[in-house]
Amino acid sequence: MIDRNNNGNNMLPFTNVDSNSNSSVKLNEDQYEVYVNGTFIGRKTLKTQGEDLSDIDDFLQNQGFSDFTTSVDGDHYKIHVDHKDDDMANALSVNFNNR
Repeated sequence: MIDRNNNGNNMLPFTNVDSNSNSSVKLNEDQYEVYVNGTFIGRKTLKTQGEDLSDIDDFLQNQGFSDFTTSVDGDHYKIHVDHKDDDMANALSVNFNNR
C-alpha cells in the first residue's frame, strides 16, 4: 500500500541493493604492522584499492635491498634480512613517516 499523505510524492525509497554481489570495492583501510627481524618498524596502511603489501618489497628493492624474505601473519608483515637490517629499518621508517 502506498502512503499518499506525502504531498503527492508516491516514490518509494531506493531499496534494490544486491547484497550477494562480490564487489571488489575497498570499504576500509587495511593496516599492517611491519617488523624487520622481529623489531617493530611502523605501520603500513593500504589506503587505495591499488595498494598492496608487495609495494614494500618494491620500495626495498628500489633502495638496493635484495636479500630478504617476507611473510604475513595476521596483521603483521614480517621481513627477514641477514645483513643491513638497520639500514632497511631506517629506510622503511622514513618511507612510512613521509606518507
